[in-house]
Amino acid sequence: MRRYGEWRRTLGISDASLSSRLRALTDAGLLATRPYREGGRSRHEYRLTDSGRDTWALLAAIWLWERAWVPREVPLPDPVHTGCGAVSDLLVTCGHCDRPVRLDDLDLDPAARVPIVGPPGARLHPRRTRAALPADPLSVFPGAMEIIGDRWGAAVLSAAVVGIRTFSGFERGLGVSPDVLADRLRRFRALGVLDRDAEGYLLTARGRATFPILTCLADWGRRWMTADGRPAAYPGVHRACGRLFGPRLRCAECREELGFGTVLPADLVPGGARKHVDSG
Repeated sequence: MRRYGEWRRTLGISDASLSSRLRALTDAGLLATRPYREGGRSRHEYRLTDSGRDTWALLAAIWLWERAWVPREVPLPDPVHTGCGAVSDLLVTCGHCDRPVRLDDLDLDPAARVPIVGPPGARLHPRRTRAALPADPLSVFPGAMEIIGDRWGAAVLSAAVVGIRTFSGFERGLGVSPDVLADRLRRFRALGVLDRDAEGYLLTARGRATFPILTCLADWGRRWMTADGRPAAYPGVHRACGRLFGPRLRCAECREELGFGTVLPADLVPGGARKHVDSG
């Protein structure tokens, strides 16, 4: 989609909200306007910039996590790799040695401050009204947005990933107010991504499954955002090869490297999906 009317019809979004989002994405450099003429009038459409196109991996990771872990009234479509035609998952590999990487394969420093870029964002919540949902189910990710849809949510979850476990540890590492931190920790426990034991907070299986989301988010930030001239996030070290970790995404079925436009909903792939693959 590139034009205002297309988004408005498909998303069921108000004019004020849509205008605000398009302006914010344009100001952030993810979209750029291009003029066109329609009905004798000059208008503008919106095209993805290089940094906007580069969000594809993050959005694909969100899609697959939400599909696996969040119950929905309208199920998300199957993700199909156009290269092999299989319904598949994302396989995260090391950009240097190309070995598959899970969270436990990284050396992360819990004492390192977790960098945060940009001003605090507004807290986002799932749609709670009974109004009609957007026509495209891939435009609604309520579970993921509750987790990473604001500045402090993503930061708290990232701190948990690097091994911070105590309230005071989160507070020191992030510079977050006690009230905001208590709210996020309470919300994450209710969502089932964090739990508590005698030593503090720890990631659940659902929380650990957010690893592809967080690593794609951090990788995008390292390429496109800086804080005082420094990368936006510390990547950790891949223990197997000893290099700073940068993710490479491959199809879990054929192992081909994925790129922009190579993962599509099953209903948009000619001939449909070949088979379903469960990568575990």
